[in-house]
Amino acid sequence: MATSEGVHWTPQDGIKTGLPCIGAIKPAKSFSQSESAVFDVIVIGAGYAGLTAARDLTTQGRTVLLLEARDRIGGRTWNTTINGFTYEMGGTWIHWHMPHIYREVSLYGLQDDFIVTQTPGGKEDYCTLITGDRRTNISHEEEIAPQLSPTERSMLEAIILQMAGGPLETIGFLDALRWWALGGHTATGLNDIGLTTRLRSGQSALARRIFDHAKSTGRLSYAFSTAIAGVDQERGGGVVEVKSRGSGSGGAAGWQARQVICTVPLNVLQAVSFSPALSGLKAEAIGIGQANRGNKVHADVAGPDLVSYTAFARPGKGLVCAIADKETPAGDSHVVFFGPAAEAEGGMRLGGSGVEGVREAVGHVLPEGSEVKRLVYHDWAKDEFSKGTWCYFKPGFATKYLAELQKPHGSVFFASADWSDGWRGWIDGAVQQGTQAAVAVNAALDRSPSSRL
Repeated sequence: MATSEGVHWTPQDGIKTGLPCIGAIKPAKSFSQSESAVFDVIVIGAGYAGLTAARDLTTQGRTVLLLEARDRIGGRTWNTTINGFTYEMGGTWIHWHMPHIYREVSLYGLQDDFIVTQTPGGKEDYCTLITGDRRTNISHEEEIAPQLSPTERSMLEAIILQMAGGPLETIGFLDALRWWALGGHTATGLNDIGLTTRLRSGQSALARRIFDHAKSTGRLSYAFSTAIAGVDQERGGGVVEVKSRGSGSGGAAGWQARQVICTVPLNVLQAVSFSPALSGLKAEAIGIGQANRGNKVHADVAGPDLVSYTAFARPGKGLVCAIADKETPAGDSHVVFFGPAAEAEGGMRLGGSGVEGVREAVGHVLPEGSEVKRLVYHDWAKDEFSKGTWCYFKPGFATKYLAELQKPHGSVFFASADWSDGWRGWIDGAVQQGTQAAVAVNAALDRSPSSRL
């Protein structure tokens, strides 16, 4: 199975689009009841929030129609496996300190599937900082220098750019403090929880288990490659109509349900019309969006010497951070790179740079003479169904808009990692939101005598 998304480059084969993915769904449509029937719930989006909600509702006897614009499950979290190695294209790191996602891991028997992705003790076991044309190797002892020198300031700025993916002036300080608190108020804690452990089998394996669980109930219908145009609550009769955009292969369609869960990301919600209109405050928040339009790139570097490597560049040449992951089956070093949006200093636009631009950006934060044998990436900023990566709020955004984004709109409930309370922007936050939405919708259906007829 393969998705149409993602880019893969090697010197031998050049650049190719589309990647293997067990989360790709074939056939794209399946209905457990008539398409014209009124479903209990329509769930818009098959990321972790939507999958969790669909699973929870179908296992409680509700009929659910899952609508997804992509050709796969997972939303902003999916992986590809190439030559026996797993590349996480979006959301990656999870931890047993993240309660909602760890419940899912345990439920599907993946608690022993964790791997530690950082490998201390390798040949190049230091952090490299690139400031302009100067490269500085910083030992672990030098990391704890008692004052913030210009070099350390550059490193701190690079770390924040890696965290938030946008220009520094658009990044809210509150979210930086929130990450720090979630990591136990220590750099080691944040690193261990947020950047160290992932699933050996990949995030798509867990997402597939949730999807298959919901499907096994016989109450799940679904339609993939189906982008949504609008949600209409003004038809009467206690039903909500969800309309698709239509495409070159078919016209627009519509489906009805008693309740709707919308998991569309914050930066994409402007593309969906709501009738009646959303509240002024919610619409204002959607118009502003979240700040993170950063980039993530995978590279396989020849040989195992870089399995402990870390680097930060300020300013970068498109990418500002390199974090070694593991040794590949071929004996090479797998390194993950992050960089801010194109409008940020040192940022880049993946889709507009070509593979040579990506290779140059990768090379800037690798040791001189490194041989890049493979690149794997997806342009999340250009992707019309994400328009960015993990959520990072702009200054003042949470105080003014967070509570409003979490409120339902009539029979439409909103669930996304982008406005979760705890691990906002992380996989755990998506699962939390999907769980809470399913509980709220189930209660709303219980208040309607016709819901189980």
